[in-house]
Amino acid sequence: MKKYLILIILAAISCISVPPALIKETPADVTAKTTDETATENTTQAVTQTGETIAVFRTVGNETVDMTMFEYVCGSVAAEMPLAYHEEAIKAQAVACYTNALRLKNSQSDSKKGDISDDSKVHQGYIDEAQRREKWGSDFEKYEKKLQKAVKAVENEALYYNGELCVAAFYAISCGKTEDAENIWGTEVPYLKSVKSEGDKLSPQYASTVSFNKEDFVKYAKNLDLTESDVSDMKTAVKIAEKSDSGTVLSATVCGKKFTGEEVRKAFSLRSPVFTVKTTADTVTFSVSGYGHGVGLSQYGSDYMARQGSTYKEILEHYYTDIEIKKSN
Repeated sequence: MKKYLILIILAAISCISVPPALIKETPADVTAKTTDETATENTTQAVTQTGETIAVFRTVGNETVDMTMFEYVCGSVAAEMPLAYHEEAIKAQAVACYTNALRLKNSQSDSKKGDISDDSKVHQGYIDEAQRREKWGSDFEKYEKKLQKAVKAVENEALYYNGELCVAAFYAISCGKTEDAENIWGTEVPYLKSVKSEGDKLSPQYASTVSFNKEDFVKYAKNLDLTESDVSDMKTAVKIAEKSDSGTVLSATVCGKKFTGEEVRKAFSLRSPVFTVKTTADTVTFSVSGYGHGVGLSQYGSDYMARQGSTYKEILEHYYTDIEIKKSN
């Protein structure tokens, strides 16, 4: 069961992978075709004629749509990473998205739901061209050209460990150090180990604070199956029991009952399981570092590395320990 959870845990992979503030765009009317847009369409058509395909379950229409893997990776990267990021970071994200898609395609047994879902809570996100136009507005041609160029440059490249496709976990921002998979999901994954990611501390989204009065605290505590009668003293409502070397809360007590930091994070809608707590007679305040589960590739960290001169391969080899990057065919 734990291995199955790791296979689908992605993204949490974008509700946890990309902060809304980083991807918010203003929709704009589609303008007349430009030379760049025409070139982009020609690239897509060429790939459509020769590329591998994947069946994507579209949650909005409740239907499975066949498309080229190239288009899928483009749409997945667009859903998961800001296109304002450096091209080498976008390439790294493309390899991660392709790796996850290929792994799921090879293991998927429910044909009615396709090879992969576009729901980031299930697998990883995907948005089609129309959604990309709406998201990027007047920047569509610029970002679409940048996106397709980056995805084309790493086409069919995937992450392997001991000959097997990896679970290419990713998220938005680390606390300055990534986390071992075992500390988040309870199962050791040899290539998902803690590494430094100092550039994340420069992100404007790095730190966040959330305070709860008693009424709100009780409401969120219900996510942990706690009741109002359990919340007897706000001063002792939350206590941190254990942290990892990376700073992740491994265990904490809420109203005297023990939970993992990830469980507390989800229950109180915190940005990450790296947090400290201050309590008074009236409030509980969480101070949070980072954005996401903290396992695998940090998107902000990869952009920072790229801007310092790192290639996409160096980025991937940094965040995924002892992996091999190679063509899938």
